[in-house]
Amino acid sequence: MSGAGRKDENQADKNLRIGGISGLDLKWLSALEAPFRVTGLPWLDRDGIYRRLPVNPSHAIRPEVDRLANYTTGVQVRFRTDSPNLYVRVKLVDSYSMYQMAATGQCGVDCYIGTIGDQRYINTSRFDFTQAEYESVLFDSLAREMRDITLNLPLYQGVQELSIGVDSSSEIAAFPGFPIDKKVLLYGTSITHGACATRPGMAYPNILSRMFPLEFVNLGFSGNAQGEPELAHLIGLIESPGLLILDYEANTPSTERLAESLPEFIRIYRDRHPDVPILVLSQICLAREAFDGELTSRREERKRIQREEVERRRSAGDRNVHFFDGALLLGEDPQDCTTDGIHPSDLGYDRMATTLRPVIAELLNAVIEQQTGRDDGKWNEQIRSKG
Repeated sequence: MSGAGRKDENQADKNLRIGGISGLDLKWLSALEAPFRVTGLPWLDRDGIYRRLPVNPSHAIRPEVDRLANYTTGVQVRFRTDSPNLYVRVKLVDSYSMYQMAATGQCGVDCYIGTIGDQRYINTSRFDFTQAEYESVLFDSLAREMRDITLNLPLYQGVQELSIGVDSSSEIAAFPGFPIDKKVLLYGTSITHGACATRPGMAYPNILSRMFPLEFVNLGFSGNAQGEPELAHLIGLIESPGLLILDYEANTPSTERLAESLPEFIRIYRDRHPDVPILVLSQICLAREAFDGELTSRREERKRIQREEVERRRSAGDRNVHFFDGALLLGEDPQDCTTDGIHPSDLGYDRMATTLRPVIAELLNAVIEQQTGRDDGKWNEQIRSKG
């Protein structure tokens, strides 16, 4: 379809139109300033930019990882407001460029309303995907009452500036904070990163962040999570970890490299955090495996290596290392759960989060007990029942 054809189609359906901002008395505020709370960026206070790794890392990282660290997957902006209208003004590093992802996933911002555990999606930014800067409405004409807002930032693009527009007479208040002062850290591949979710909130780390009362940090580096020791050292610097999830199998150059890197990665992290739970996830099933037995055999071999390493460490006394079979993440019939045979669709990500929910709840329960001084099994059962 020609560009003119797409334009005509968008004009014909008002729900597809890219609306402008006119006739509203708005005040625009930078998301990096109080009272907004930006999560998912462990080095934000030091570096002051939207970047998931430090600007000057203590350990050298490959150029590919350095570039991907500027993508804002997993980054969220949280606040409260009574504004009936909410807009965003976004300046990206570049415009939409990925054939297999929706522009809303790569470059968009989506919005949830509600407190942790009761957040509901309302809208995603609409914009001209050929441009790197845009303004968009997230909601308008709602009743004037205080609401908890969570914005999910673009998955596969860097953000230079993000401003939030609210009615000039509205109140903006700080996010009240997480009940649990710990972080869930996820290190992994493009699947952890968020390919190919149609919008940011549907990447599985973001889905999980709506289920648990603590901060999630997405350290997915698409195609480049090779389990290198430098990343283990950097991740070890993140303060207040509650759980580390390792989901990097698919990016390792070879099975031999996986067998070498996993013990070393865990050892480095353990030297700094001897008691933090670690969950090792093996790879999900790929669509091609239904027709390619060798591919299945390779995945099974890599799964065996990871399971045996976890069992070895547990036998040696580290009872806080755990393994989960990634073949279970997409359910009994995974064939329609991906966008391109590899990367999950929104359906696939929802299944992953739903499957992981009770597993993570079980691991976090001990962390919550340690921080609160009580066995919060009731909270654990509540999380399970919502799944």
